[in-house]
Amino acid sequence: MQNLISASLTPEVKQEVLQKLTEIKSELNFLMTLQPQEVQGLVKVGNNFIPFLDKAYHAVNSHPEIMPQVFDVEEFKNDYLLSKDLMTIHDQIKQLAESLEKTMFAVSSDAMTESLEVYTAVKQHRDKVPGLNVVAEEMGQFFKRTRKREAGS
Repeated sequence: MQNLISASLTPEVKQEVLQKLTEIKSELNFLMTLQPQEVQGLVKVGNNFIPFLDKAYHAVNSHPEIMPQVFDVEEFKNDYLLSKDLMTIHDQIKQLAESLEKTMFAVSSDAMTESLEVYTAVKQHRDKVPGLNVVAEEMGQFFKRTRKREAGS
């Protein structure tokens, strides 16, 4: 018998978590949604270029006089610092999302394994308990295979 997770989530805790997520979204009200074609047109910064960004930030701080007047040094500094701050938050959220995803996978697997046992019991007792025949047929629909048409049909 599989039982990877044994926990429960009260309605109050669920609501509290959802409320906190809403608060986080509100605090980060500048977050964007971009269409795939918009993302395609952006310069990508992989992990290999993080040190490059660091060096550029330090160069601007150490030698602001080298930058042309049209370059907005303060905006660059703000963008750099925000990218660092968001990366820290992103990493935490990513870890949480991965744990949530794996937990959902495990608990869904538990529920499916248990549901298969229920289905077996329903099938065994379908003729003995009124109404179970209909339940067995409804549950059985999930396992019916459709025949592939033969070529030329």
